[in-house]
Amino acid sequence: MSESVEISDTSPAPKPTAQPALVMQIIVRRDLLDAEGWGVGPLMAQVAHATSAVLHETRERPETQAYLGNLKNMRKTANQASIERLASLLAACEPPVPHHLWVELPENIPTCLALAPNLREPKIKKALDKAGCRLWRA
Repeated sequence: MSESVEISDTSPAPKPTAQPALVMQIIVRRDLLDAEGWGVGPLMAQVAHATSAVLHETRERPETQAYLGNLKNMRKTANQASIERLASLLAACEPPVPHHLWVELPENIPTCLALAPNLREPKIKKALDKAGCRLWRA
């Protein structure tokens, strides 16, 4: 039985222009909620940390600036092995896919991974699929 990774898609609402929409995927370890007994609040704090970190780390990228320039149109999950595998797959892409793996301290537990705003490139979809990511369903 394989465990799955879940993602939250923060895609901006579709625009009337022909330009592809930028998206930002956030991968959350669902097993922390289900098996480890974490509350939704602490888990969402991990999402906020990872998202803030990747936006800060990629703040000079045109894609990040464009994504953040369209705040009014934004729409607002994984076990440890899966999330670490996804981080490795993204780092191995050529060029590497900008992301941030948030590790909760002092426990040293990887909890969440946020990808920099992107255009849903095939290499990202392939990495998400290989890591077993699926859309979060409450």
